[in-house]
Amino acid sequence: MSIHLMCLTSDGGVPIYSKKRGDSETLPFSTIASLNGVHMFCKSQGVDLPITYLEDSMIMWKEFEGTIVMIGIARDITEKTLRHLLDYSYQAMVFCVGIQSIKKIKNIDRFKRELKNYYPLIDQLLEVVETDLFRYVDCILCSESMGMLTKLNEFSVQIGSPFCAIMVRQRIACGTEGWWDLDVIDRKLLMLLLNASSTIQQDVPVYLPKKSPSIAYRFISIPLTQGVSICALCGAEPKYDVLQGMSQQFWMSELDVLIAAEQKYPKSFPASVELDAHILGFLLLNREHAKYVMSRGGVPALNNAPGGKARSGTISGGSSAHRLDILRSFFHQSVDVMEDTLREGDRVMNLEQYWCSDYHKCHALIEGSNVLCVLYTSAIPTHIMRIVTQKTLNTLISDKDVCW
Repeated sequence: MSIHLMCLTSDGGVPIYSKKRGDSETLPFSTIASLNGVHMFCKSQGVDLPITYLEDSMIMWKEFEGTIVMIGIARDITEKTLRHLLDYSYQAMVFCVGIQSIKKIKNIDRFKRELKNYYPLIDQLLEVVETDLFRYVDCILCSESMGMLTKLNEFSVQIGSPFCAIMVRQRIACGTEGWWDLDVIDRKLLMLLLNASSTIQQDVPVYLPKKSPSIAYRFISIPLTQGVSICALCGAEPKYDVLQGMSQQFWMSELDVLIAAEQKYPKSFPASVELDAHILGFLLLNREHAKYVMSRGGVPALNNAPGGKARSGTISGGSSAHRLDILRSFFHQSVDVMEDTLREGDRVMNLEQYWCSDYHKCHALIEGSNVLCVLYTSAIPTHIMRIVTQKTLNTLISDKDVCW
């Protein structure tokens, strides 16, 4: 895989930045200028050229606000992923400097300096572009979350912010109603900022691209334990040290609960939930709130070949990353593709999806706003998967102590 991401001014083609990831050489300025020249020529002729395909890669152009052009060149990723990357790269720019600074770029050198907090976000985007579910935010299921939510709502009133959430290892454990009312792009960028930072202690101005692209909020992140933090969007007051003192005093009596919630990581679901022995992992999504939980199952190493030796291509119990990659591929190539197709206006309802191979099986069940994708061992009978998936979905979302 290789990706080149470039940003230039629309009128003069002045480079703002150029980033790359993967096994490819840095593009010379002449090549970048030529790519921008193609876009400018098509624009002058009234022609829209959003994408073109080469033998083993693709080039995508997208202009924003009539002032900047994003150009992406990629190999071994999908067109949809590259489009998400360009869109989020622009939204991250709004997130850092505000829409007005982008609409009226008066001094390009000063504009570049204003982007100093933006570049780590782009590096983080490029790092996770293959594995990220761009339309959803990462969450964790824990049996303590409903109790934490009750306290969080009280804390939200105390600090005067309706936008609060508790993070466990950078995953959302619970959030106020105002937090979930934020557009998924705004929430995604806030979490991207946390992941791109070397510290979970934050007090930075941010422009929310969907909610408030012109007026900045303060994004506050305060650590409560080693792996648990509270995040909030505030105005100019109160000061960070005041908020920190309020947080420590307010949550001191809940430390045992917070530590217990942290222990759900990396499993990401309560210990009381017992998965079927055939389950290798699952991906649970809520389309209404645009959130997901992904977890590998507890199945030990698999020996699918005669004599107890694993065949090439099998999923070993220790290969959790491989399991999650399969779940992502199943979701993107089967469930998500079908959702996009049916969104065009067909009345057909997509309720289930199956994948079967020699080494594993996948099954997706869509029920209301919830989607559960499950990765099974190849030994499970295909007709049993529906029953097990349905039971697993009910088990995961029916616990009244879990926020979902």
